[in-house]
Amino acid sequence: MAKDEILEIRKKYDIEPNRFVVLGCGQVQTRKGVLDFVEVAKNNPNIEFVWCGGFSFSKITDGYAELKKVMDNPPCKNIKFLGIIPRTEMNKMFNMADCLFMPSYNELFPMSILEAVSCDRPVVLRNLDLYKDILWDDYLAGENNEDFSNIIQRLAEDKAVSY
Repeated sequence: MAKDEILEIRKKYDIEPNRFVVLGCGQVQTRKGVLDFVEVAKNNPNIEFVWCGGFSFSKITDGYAELKKVMDNPPCKNIKFLGIIPRTEMNKMFNMADCLFMPSYNELFPMSILEAVSCDRPVVLRNLDLYKDILWDDYLAGENNEDFSNIIQRLAEDKAVSY
């Protein structure tokens, strides 16, 4: 994606043009680690965190009440919940981000990881056995929010950091 297209999508969603952007995406629910995503954002105020996705299961979503409060009133200025983004626009979201961060506690294997990899974006994931069999060593893994913060800070400081 061309730089001017990236700037255009960032402008559309009120994201600073030169800020390091961490993207999270998927259904907003407890198992996706959304609250960890928020905690890591709180610990990294110089980095923009953007979550694309919403409540596919409405009020029956695990953790709905707490997550709804967080989405409606984010606890820090550097996090945005954009809601459900049309499928046709998600490729732009992956391209405008500097990395994908998915702190899920368990997964079936989200396509968003493959989409981020296909856009040549670093992927930061919780250290789950599932990923080892599919991604080998082509991702950055953490065990907890401190690990995630450290990895994301390294990526923001040095874009040459690799897997």
